[in-house]
Amino acid sequence: MAAEENVVIVGKKSVTDYVLATILLFNEGYDEVTIRGQGPNVSKAVDVYNALVNRLQDGVELVGVSIDSIQRGRRLVPIIEIRVRRKIV
Repeated sequence: MAAEENVVIVGKKSVTDYVLATILLFNEGYDEVTIRGQGPNVSKAVDVYNALVNRLQDGVELVGVSIDSIQRGRRLVPIIEIRVRRKIV
């Protein structure tokens, strides 16, 4: 799968770092950004979305959420993708 430019992949950094990364993508001209988390970072991706909404208030809206899983060896690893759009107020 090719890396997309408007995707924030949640990992080991703080929630604030990912919120700022999302805002930077909006400032670079992307109208829609995907916040992606997998495995133990699924709940952190949700935290990033909640912090983003808290910070931008009415400036952002939820486009959609997709939940899936991938096979890694014998394990199923959960994945969440949260698509958000910048609202022009």
